[in-house]
Amino acid sequence: MKSFSSTQYWTERYKRGKTSGAGSYGRLSVYKANFINVFVESEGIQSVVELGSGDGNQASLFDIPKYTGLDISEVCIERCNSAFKDRTNWSFSLPDAPIEAHDLAISLDVIYHLVEEDVFATYINRLFDIAKKYVLIYSSDFDEVTGNRHVRHRKYSRWVAENKKGWRVCLSEDNPFSYEGHGNSPRNSFAAFTVFEKVDA
Repeated sequence: MKSFSSTQYWTERYKRGKTSGAGSYGRLSVYKANFINVFVESEGIQSVVELGSGDGNQASLFDIPKYTGLDISEVCIERCNSAFKDRTNWSFSLPDAPIEAHDLAISLDVIYHLVEEDVFATYINRLFDIAKKYVLIYSSDFDEVTGNRHVRHRKYSRWVAENKKGWRVCLSEDNPFSYEGHGNSPRNSFAAFTVFEKVDA
């Protein structure tokens, strides 16, 4: 585990032409897009930033006025800027690019891939720093070290409660395609939605 780099893993994965994974395709991608699109519309959100936008397949299903995708893969950034060039106010950049805060910051199927403590801390702090009103996370929310070198489950909600005092949970939803009751299949997931609202400026 000490020699593993999540940044290198995903950078090399995309260079080899692989995708963001099963969660960004099929019924899971449709489920996530519907949840996000309804939330954006119901809350009157005008701008969304995604930290870990990957290959862009999930983003292709979003109906969002202004979208900024941030990812560590330069390959993905280049491809997505080309693929979405006709979408007004849509852009893709590296994670540390200087950007203004957006109404909503989203993290989809990323946190449980951040196996290193420092990488996780940097990521989740950045996620909340670039959000003006809401942070939406779709991930597992329990502690477990797995046998898969690029998967480590974290109780991120506890971290938020302990470190982000100006935020509170305003919405959560059980995944209708969860492993529980449906089985361990690429068509299902251990992840679920939690939305945090900023309550203290």
